[in-house]
Amino acid sequence: MRDAARSHGVHPPALFPAYTSTLLRAPRRPPVPLPLGLTETSGPLSASGRVTPADADLTRGHGGEPLGERIVVTGRVLDEAQRPVAGTLVEIWQANAAGRYAHDADRHPAPLDPHFGGAGRCVTGADGGYRFTTIRPGAYPWRNHENAWRPAHIHFSLLGRSFAQRLVTQMYFPGDPLLDHDPITASVPDPAGRGRLVARWSAEVTEPDWALGYVFDIVLGGTPSQTVGPFFSIALPWAGAAEAVPPGTPGAVRISGRVLDGAGDPVADALVETWQTGPVADAFGQCATGADGGFAILTANPGPQPAPGGGVEAPHLDVSVFARGLLHRLVTRVYFPDEAEANAADPVLRSIPDPAARATLVAVPEEGGLRFDIHLQGDDETVFLEL
Repeated sequence: MRDAARSHGVHPPALFPAYTSTLLRAPRRPPVPLPLGLTETSGPLSASGRVTPADADLTRGHGGEPLGERIVVTGRVLDEAQRPVAGTLVEIWQANAAGRYAHDADRHPAPLDPHFGGAGRCVTGADGGYRFTTIRPGAYPWRNHENAWRPAHIHFSLLGRSFAQRLVTQMYFPGDPLLDHDPITASVPDPAGRGRLVARWSAEVTEPDWALGYVFDIVLGGTPSQTVGPFFSIALPWAGAAEAVPPGTPGAVRISGRVLDGAGDPVADALVETWQTGPVADAFGQCATGADGGFAILTANPGPQPAPGGGVEAPHLDVSVFARGLLHRLVTRVYFPDEAEANAADPVLRSIPDPAARATLVAVPEEGGLRFDIHLQGDDETVFLEL
């Protein structure tokens, strides 16, 4: 899946001033095209055996029935050719019926529901289908502008069978009057694209005397991306995912860094993901940033990879960055500083004419491992890549 939809008005731009969080977080330099090679077309995470049917029912597992309107949300995950994408990890998180997230960081003075955690996950079947049972979320204020309220929505995170099949979006509800006043929804240039974010009520999915049913089909490359909000890094990171390789793996190295905005301030609500093709299977890393914007992932040099069209790419990791104020994920790479000869011949690095810009993709040695800071904006803005 190539993210060509962005150029066709489906995905929002990086900078959308009406969504004020983009002002200091949206990169200002155009992304560098990234040909899809082995790293981008191989699969970062196998969820088989790690997700149970109970994970898809957000109304259970918290000691009692949550308050609010019970709903079923179902649909299919499809590729650009409308083919089902089986084995896709689908994760959701949301506010409760009163419009409050179950996290200490949410200070909205609405009641918490002790019986509702607000996060769930499942894996699509052979037909690309998924299904969740949950509670219809409430709207909430978000201080973006005067009297700003977010429409009721459910956040969706999709991780398919390759690094390129990655999407974070939101599902909205039909007939919500707040949709016409929401800058995040309005960031999608194409009205038809905005319509793809709205679920449809379904009598067939609705369960008599139990739950209303909604259908929300998701097309990788056709459904617009949406910001992850501030709670993605709290709700859904996999336990132990900061170790992309097991401790003791030959050549293991810890890559640490900080995510910084255009003012040089730490981005404390980011999630950093890495993918590499070796030296072990499922070498997927994931780490939420701390109050200082810091992250650390244990990894290892994966070795050289074949380049699209011939040649060889230097050893590298693919990196995704998610955060509030990022209307779509940012993609970059980490190269290894002790691979100077391979880096000099790497086709992606060679496509970047400015030596200072190229240097933003190469980690630097530090005591205990390597350092790789991610600057979203500014003089040291990291080079970001476009799939």
